Amino acid sequence: MNRFRFTAACALAAGLAACSSATDSPTGTPAFQLTSADSVQAVAVPAGQAALGDLDVLNALAASLNFDVAPAGGAAFDAAFDAAAACTLDSATYLHTCTSTLPNGLALVRTVEYFDSTGAPMLAFNDTTTASANVVAKTSGVRTTGNGADTVSRARTLTATGLLGHNTTRTWNGTGSGTSSAYWTDSAATRSAVTAENATFTNVVVDLPRSTHPYPASGVVTRVVSGAGTVVRNGTTRTFTFSRTVTVTFNGTEFVPMLVGTQAFTLDLATGKVTKS
Repeated sequence: MNRFRFTAACALAAGLAACSSATDSPTGTPAFQLTSADSVQAVAVPAGQAALGDLDVLNALAASLNFDVAPAGGAAFDAAFDAAAACTLDSATYLHTCTSTLPNGLALVRTVEYFDSTGAPMLAFNDTTTASANVVAKTSGVRTTGNGADTVSRARTLTATGLLGHNTTRTWNGTGSGTSSAYWTDSAATRSAVTAENATFTNVVVDLPRSTHPYPASGVVTRVVSGAGTVVRNGTTRTFTFSRTVTVTFNGTEFVPMLVGTQAFTLDLATGKVTKS
C-alpha cells in the first residue's frame, strides 16, 4: 500500500474548491497544481487523529467510575487513565463530573449519569443494577503527532448500554462535534487544515477488560468533515476548501478500514497513520 500517491493534477472530488489561491515562488518556480491527494490528506489526517481521540475517550470512560467491571464483579480500574481524575457528585442532579488528563495530553471533562433497568437515575454505579449511563465528554488542548500537531476542541454525547450484570461488553451510541487546527509535514510538502466536524457513533462495542481488548470489537463512527487546507511546496502556497464524509469501521484490531468519501484507507489506531488501501 502506498501512502497518498495520486497523480491527477487538480483531480477534485465533490466539495473541493481547489486551485483557489496560489502564491508563486519568488525564485520563479512554476506554481504547482493541487492533486486529489492534497484534498484527501486535509480530511484524512485530522479525521484519523479524531478517531484516536475517540478511542482515548472510550478507554478513559471505561476505566472511570467503575465502568470497567471484571466478569466476576468488582472494579477493574486502569490507573494509567484515571488515577489523576478529580470527581464530584451532585446528589441533587445525580451527575458525576470528573476532570483528568488523557495519555495524549488533552484535558478531559466528563459528566456521567447512571440509570437502572427502569430508567431511574442512580447516585452511583453498581455492577448488578446499573443498566446504562449517559456521558458528556469534552476534550481540548494540543495533541502532538510524529510530524506535526493538532489543536482540538471536541464534545461527545454518548450512551453506554450493556452495563447490567457482569457483562463483558459495553455498547456506545451517540453524537459528537468539534473543531481541529492541524499542521504536519511529509516528504512532499508542509500542510495545514482547519476543520469542523459532526460525528455519529453507531453501536460501537468494546470488550472487557480494556487492558486486553484495547480496540473496539465492532461498530462505526461516521464524520462529516469540512474546512480549509493549505499546501506549501517549493516555496509556493495553495489553499482550498473541502467537505467529505469519513467512515471508520471497527473490527477488534489495531488496523481498521476508513473511507474518505469513496476512497479506501487503513487507519492505524495505535499511531493515527492513514494509508491508502
